[in-house]
Amino acid sequence: MGVNTSHLAFERRIELAPLIVWDALVDPDLVEGWLGEATIDAAVGGRYIIDWLPRTGRAPTEGVITELVARSRLAIETVDLGRILFELEPFAGGDRGTGTIVRVSMSPPVEPAFVARVRADWLTNLDQLGDLLRGHPVDWSNWERDRAKTWSRHLDDSAHFGA
Repeated sequence: MGVNTSHLAFERRIELAPLIVWDALVDPDLVEGWLGEATIDAAVGGRYIIDWLPRTGRAPTEGVITELVARSRLAIETVDLGRILFELEPFAGGDRGTGTIVRVSMSPPVEPAFVARVRADWLTNLDQLGDLLRGHPVDWSNWERDRAKTWSRHLDDSAHFGA
C-alpha cells in the first residue's frame, strides 16, 4: 500500500510583463528580495541555491537548472525538494496592458503531513514576490514582525485544503 501524497501547484496573477517577473526568478539580488539569499548560474546545468534566511531555520536548498526558456519556464531539480517548475504566461489587460500568470509546481508530490506548511510557505513566497515587484522587498531582519501573521493565516487556510 502506497503513501498518500498531494501534488502542489500555485498560480498568481501579477500586473507586470513577463520580462520583469522573469528577472525576479533568475537575478540573485531580486530573488533575495522575495525568496532568500541566492546563488544562481542562469543556464541549463547551472546552480540554483537558496539560503532560506532566518525565518525557516532550514539548510540551504541546492539545485541545478534543468530547463530554462527565457521569460517562460524555469525548472530546478533540487536535492531536498525535488523538481520546482516556474511557468510564466502573459495575459492582456491590467493597468499596464500586459500581466503575467505565475505558476509554481512541485514534484514529487508532498506527503500529507507537510502539505499545509509547504502551501503556506509558497503562498507567502508568492505574496513576497508580488510585493518585491511593487518595490517592497522582504526585510529579512523583520520578517517575523512584517510577514509571520500572513504566513500563519496561509497555514490555517492550508490546514483545510483538500479536507
